[in-house]
Amino acid sequence: MSVPHVLVVEDDPSVRGLLQTLLAAEGYDVAVASDGLAGLVKASSRRPELILLDLMMPDLGGIRVLEELRGDPALADVPVIVVTGKVEAVPGLQEVLGEDSVFAKPFGVAELLARVAAVTGGPPPRSELDGREGQPQ
Repeated sequence: MSVPHVLVVEDDPSVRGLLQTLLAAEGYDVAVASDGLAGLVKASSRRPELILLDLMMPDLGGIRVLEELRGDPALADVPVIVVTGKVEAVPGLQEVLGEDSVFAKPFGVAELLARVAAVTGGPPPRSELDGREGQPQ
């Protein structure tokens, strides 16, 4: 069984580092990008099983990244989980992506890891077993 490849596109270095650390600790192969353009380049060079995407980024924001992904036949079906502090900034976003595909910051670590595992077919989150819980900012 191959290790699921997850791409984290997040401009905040602390959130990006936290997500990378959490996912790697769960056994995922994690790539990170600090902006939307870099995220698109990384997704094109190595197709991820899942993208964790921030919405509010300078230059190429998350909505534009989503539009580009959905317009690319090679990446159109890659699942995206939006992790953002501005859910209300995009009316109808949850309806478009599905309620479970939008996580507002701060988010519950165990809940997010469980959703990642469900989407990727990856392992159940170890945090459920060891009681680790958190609320990143």
